[in-house]
Amino acid sequence: MQGITSINFSLPDINMEESMADVYVEKLRLLEWMETDAAGHQHYTSAFRWVEECESALYRKLNLPTSLFGQIPRVKVQMEYKRRIFFGEEILTRLEVVRVGNSSLEFGFTAHVAGELAAVGSYVIVHSPDVDKGAQRWPDNWRAAFLGE
Repeated sequence: MQGITSINFSLPDINMEESMADVYVEKLRLLEWMETDAAGHQHYTSAFRWVEECESALYRKLNLPTSLFGQIPRVKVQMEYKRRIFFGEEILTRLEVVRVGNSSLEFGFTAHVAGELAAVGSYVIVHSPDVDKGAQRWPDNWRAAFLGE
């Protein structure tokens, strides 16, 4: 589909050591009735679900364990809708790795409808497999996967 562009987000308060934009996944779906609100367009939380679908698909694509979800709290999330999306419209959601740090990772995402940017955002996850120990360095093989190596 046309109209998809890479998005670069900067988070100066987080020390990221490398930038990436080649590790990504795209998913095509329709806006379902249950995802709309009383105004007849997408509920504000809908894009977060689309992005989580992409995130899960990306981990499968990179052969990362499904247990990863229980180890990666979101520490910063931002999203902006650029247009309303109505029931039955086709949505192309793209999630890409933007930056990989020692224990953190930043994703950027977009959602397009009919080639038009409908939503854009980013979020940061932190590898924290042990709640009592806080953030921990990514395992080398996971880090390599996120970097597209």
